[in-house]
Amino acid sequence: MLKQLASVLGIVLVFGWFAAQTPASADETAPSVSLKSTSNGNEITVVVTGEHLKDLYAYDFTLKYDTQKLAYKSAISSKNGFSVDPIVQDGNVRIAHTKVGGIAGDNGTLQLAAVKFARLQKGSAAISLHDVKLVDSKLNAAGTAIQAAISVKDEAPSGQVALKDIGGHWAKAAIEQAVQQGWVTGYANGTFMPDKEVTRIEFAAMLIRALGADGGRQPVTFTDAKQIPAWGLPSVEEAVGRGIMNGYGDGSFGPAKKITRAEMAAMAVRSLPSAEPAGGGKPAAFADSGQIPAWAKPYAETAAQRGIMNGRSGGQFAPRAHATRAEAVVVILALLQQN
Repeated sequence: MLKQLASVLGIVLVFGWFAAQTPASADETAPSVSLKSTSNGNEITVVVTGEHLKDLYAYDFTLKYDTQKLAYKSAISSKNGFSVDPIVQDGNVRIAHTKVGGIAGDNGTLQLAAVKFARLQKGSAAISLHDVKLVDSKLNAAGTAIQAAISVKDEAPSGQVALKDIGGHWAKAAIEQAVQQGWVTGYANGTFMPDKEVTRIEFAAMLIRALGADGGRQPVTFTDAKQIPAWGLPSVEEAVGRGIMNGYGDGSFGPAKKITRAEMAAMAVRSLPSAEPAGGGKPAAFADSGQIPAWAKPYAETAAQRGIMNGRSGGQFAPRAHATRAEAVVVILALLQQN
């Protein structure tokens, strides 16, 4: 069985030149593949469907997507068999699937895959299908030049942002402004959860969406790099490449760790357009100044002096407290005003 599986996947993943050089038939009953998208709040599902299929045993295709607007989350096949782990790189998702054993292929209409993306920014986003290879049960590669494209439309409401849990919140106006700008969103149930604590990867994603990528993205080599979800990896690579964010002393990144206010201050100051050093001015008069770690004091002072971060109740900076979604939004908006 393993030899057969290797043979099938070899055809699907390597023998693509044959399919690419055989033009698609004009026959209306020739195999075709189409794309259709549905949205559920911030999540977009793209369904890849094959039609007029004839003895389909294995397939391979690539989806191209706009990495500024979308982030890959997952992909599944509805059919039994073996799927190669999706290869996700530079805005491409390559998916391959095969049946296993000496059985006949599928005919007619078949859902080949459902691919989920997270929306990163407002606006329409293009998703296109390329390099489709179809293999029958005799391991013959069917010639096809199938291509398809769709535009995922922005379904975000215009005008007033309707989030049902920010009424009366101290950051209501800032949250609405950020959502309208498109670099942060609410949840599918209509909430924003302003007091929910933010993880390091979530803050990195929010910050880079707001600032925009500038080509500073670099591959990361953290000991836990494989634990960084695909949807947030581009933002982490951008933040690290631009010197905005770094890892811990043990070589890890800690994507799921809650970001502290000290860490948020450091990331904010490193994001400033000017290259001036942190601190250097009048020390910020926080009631808990002595609790701010030495490495974070220059950043906390600069953030306070520039009006990027304020203290919490009682005049405390609360450096070890975890930042909330509302605080993250207010800090990023203040950063955008520095440009």
